[in-house]
Amino acid sequence: MKISLADLNFYSIEKFKNELNQSLLDIEESTIELDFSIVEKIDLVSIQLLLSLNKYCNNNSLNLKCININAKQVKQKLKLFNLNETLGVIK
Repeated sequence: MKISLADLNFYSIEKFKNELNQSLLDIEESTIELDFSIVEKIDLVSIQLLLSLNKYCNNNSLNLKCININAKQVKQKLKLFNLNETLGVIK
């Protein structure tokens, strides 16, 4: 799933959550790939949503992969919270 928002924050969380829910309804494989190629910023609210998605994936035998993380701010936040492995970040 390609994330369509440049900023994943408190103001865009509802749209991001709806996109995630729709992609979960349409899932046909055992891996969920989130494409961060246009994401420039991420905040703690969005990270919490990603952690909830990760928990959902673990409970439903799905793999979560975060790909194309190019923004320095996003990389720094994920590293700061030690989430690269947890969220399946592919470098």
